[in-house]
Parts: sequence; C-alpha cells; structure tokens
Amino acid sequence: MTTVTQDQEIARGEELLDTLRDAVTALRRDIEEQTDRVQSGETNVTEVKITLNKLREMMGYCAKMEVFLNDCRSKQAGIATGGYALDLDRARVEIGCKLDRLRRCGRPRAVPE
Repeated sequence: MTTVTQDQEIARGEELLDTLRDAVTALRRDIEEQTDRVQSGETNVTEVKITLNKLREMMGYCAKMEVFLNDCRSKQAGIATGGYALDLDRARVEIGCKLDRLRRCGRPRAVPE
C-alpha cells in the first residue's frame, strides 16, 4: 500500500496547476489569433465563442486548484479553517503549569504549630 504524504499531494497539485495555467495561456493566445481573424473576416464568431468557453472552463479549474492548494498548505502548516494556527508548544507549557498548580493544591499541608 502506498502512502501519499501532504508534501506529495501539494507537489502534485502545484504541477497540475502549472499545467492548467499553461493551457490557459495557450487558449488566450488562440483567442487573440481568432479575434484578429474575425476582424479581418477570415473566420466566424462561433469559433471564438467556443474557445472562450474552453478558457472559462480552464480558469474555473485553475481557481479550484488554487483553493485546494491553499487548503493543503494551511493544513500542513497547522492552520485551522478559521485562519488561525494552534501553538501546541505554548499549549503544552500552559497545561503543564496548570497541572503543577493542581498537584501543589492536592498535597497535604503541614499542620502549623
């Protein structure tokens, strides 16, 4: 059984996002070329609309991947959904101090003379 780590998941997501961005760039170039052809009368508007729809779809995929990657990075950094991180070291120290106080309170005191 193969275990996928958070780093591998982020790397794969970044790779996919880069591929999607390249595809969006290529589609943008296609739109510019088709726009020039429409203006010169070489092609019809339908081809441009088809390419625009593809571009919108790819941009939606890019946005979803960026959200996914941000969530992965936040999870990796220990940042909760609300946008804050838990400082586990500080929490451990505070809990230790409170336990020490409880231990001191539980000890029998010497009877004053």
